[in-house]
Amino acid sequence: MGLDFISKAAKSFRKGLDQSRIDLGTPDLFTQRPDCEPRAYVARIRANAKLSPGEDLSVRFQDGNVVAQRGMDVVAEFDAPPSELVDALNDSYGEAYGTVQEVYEIANTAEIAVC
Repeated sequence: MGLDFISKAAKSFRKGLDQSRIDLGTPDLFTQRPDCEPRAYVARIRANAKLSPGEDLSVRFQDGNVVAQRGMDVVAEFDAPPSELVDALNDSYGEAYGTVQEVYEIANTAEIAVC
């Protein structure tokens, strides 16, 4: 009777363990997925440059400053960029992708989200 009980218990334990491994391998194990929001930084818009929300820009180093460019034209500059932005640019070889989030015409600044 004792040996019979152990063999029955061992089989059900293995099945449960195998099912748990399958559950762990499924991509929808978690009900909420973490969202990755890019950080937005404030940039001063250059004279005669017009930006609009949703516009894609290139963020890069130029002459020791961090600037945003549309094509080859510099349209905005980051005054005293945060160290995390500078580190991210260094990690991505000095080039990043940016999207204009908001434009503040009175202050002549724009929020640019950098990915």
